[in-house]
Amino acid sequence: MINLFVCCHKPSPVPAHPLLIPVQVGSALSGEEFPGFLHDNTGDNISSLNRSYCELTAQYWAWKNYASDYYGFFHYRRYLYPDVAAKQPYRLEKHLTAETLQKLNFDQFSSIIPQYDIILPKTEEMHVSVRSHYASAPFHHAKDLQLVESIIKVHWPSFVPSMETYLSQTGLYFGNIFIMSSLVFHNYCNWLFPILEEFSSVTDFLSRSPQEMRAAGYLGERLLGIYYTQHKPDLKSLELPRVHFLSGKEYYQKKLINTLLPPESYRRSWIKNLRR
Repeated sequence: MINLFVCCHKPSPVPAHPLLIPVQVGSALSGEEFPGFLHDNTGDNISSLNRSYCELTAQYWAWKNYASDYYGFFHYRRYLYPDVAAKQPYRLEKHLTAETLQKLNFDQFSSIIPQYDIILPKTEEMHVSVRSHYASAPFHHAKDLQLVESIIKVHWPSFVPSMETYLSQTGLYFGNIFIMSSLVFHNYCNWLFPILEEFSSVTDFLSRSPQEMRAAGYLGERLLGIYYTQHKPDLKSLELPRVHFLSGKEYYQKKLINTLLPPESYRRSWIKNLRR
């Protein structure tokens, strides 16, 4: 059984497809339940922590409450798609519909996924280290990543070489987006959530803006890269491109930006560094 959960914090279109399962994140904090969605506030859950954990509340819920052979996690407008020959880390599409998924050969996932233990987004070259990128990204705090590094050094010292390797490289795995076999997914969650729980227990969120409160979600992206770096030699793995679904004016703006400043280009990185 393959289940690709689409994490949504607001009512969003999720095309009918046998692999896709829409799940509402932060259901415990919402005044409404989205019809036709699963909700992350049933059973053993951390739905009430969604303001910090973001889409990770759906991952926690699935870990504790949902049996599957393969677990995948997408966002309401960011998916993986099965193009092993893609050179760019992502592409833009205007509409999220069943027809768009068909154009992206989405049905191929049914045969591709069982061949691998883990499928991640293609790395995106940022021309600065993962550690430096985190420290300079909007609403991120360098001290948060430093705290997580110290937690790993104390409780998971065997991960330290992989942590240093990943945080020092310039290619990032973005988005908390992945597909994993059941064994890998449960092992990953058993490692990830204790780290974030300890981080959250000693972090003061009261003085932070809503964007800054998302720290556990931001850190989860970097922790995924560390975990993958640690276990990649022992896993059958694949990296696939992302597709970003945008609408109207935003689609054309992003398309223009990507034409002038192509993803992974030095020019794009230079402009971003100037803005920070």
